[in-house]
Amino acid sequence: SETKMAAELNISRTPMKDALVRLSQEKLIDILPSKGFRLHEMSGEDILQTYQARTAVEGFCAMQLARNRGASAGQATLRVMEDSLAAMERFLARERDKEEGLAPLLEDDLQFHQALVDFSENDELRQLFNSYHYRLFFFALEAFHQAGRPRRACEEHREILDAVLDPEDPTGLRAYLAVMRHMEVTRDIMLSR
Repeated sequence: SETKMAAELNISRTPMKDALVRLSQEKLIDILPSKGFRLHEMSGEDILQTYQARTAVEGFCAMQLARNRGASAGQATLRVMEDSLAAMERFLARERDKEEGLAPLLEDDLQFHQALVDFSENDELRQLFNSYHYRLFFFALEAFHQAGRPRRACEEHREILDAVLDPEDPTGLRAYLAVMRHMEVTRDIMLSR
């Protein structure tokens, strides 16, 4: 319960209530009126809505980047994305200790996407993207356990970069579609699990 947790943490109920509301908004917990709260169990609808929101946000950001790829901010963002992708490719190319796990790969994957969203310089889009951080990490980790998915994710990131850099597409539509395809693959993996 909220009261019990506040007492255990030695804080008043007000900050505890605020924290619980925020965790609920981020779909990490479910508040049970007059009963307390529990960890949120992800549903197929949660997965679908998360990927729809990500496609809208990251697709828009990819279009903006494609339209502004020649600007200094666009060039800087493209370097960060290329560096993230190169780190992912190096990770996949080397022999690894099984205990190392996929954490370094996931960090570079999320950095690629974060750079894309940060390019927008839109605080609302950044906040929305960051509110999904836990889910993004969990979803990527789950998807990366599918045979061949890490390598395919790298290829999809390359397709996004190529689309952003496509001089034949000044609108950035190709970049939006590349992001959408990338999101749909991971969404479908998660829905199948």
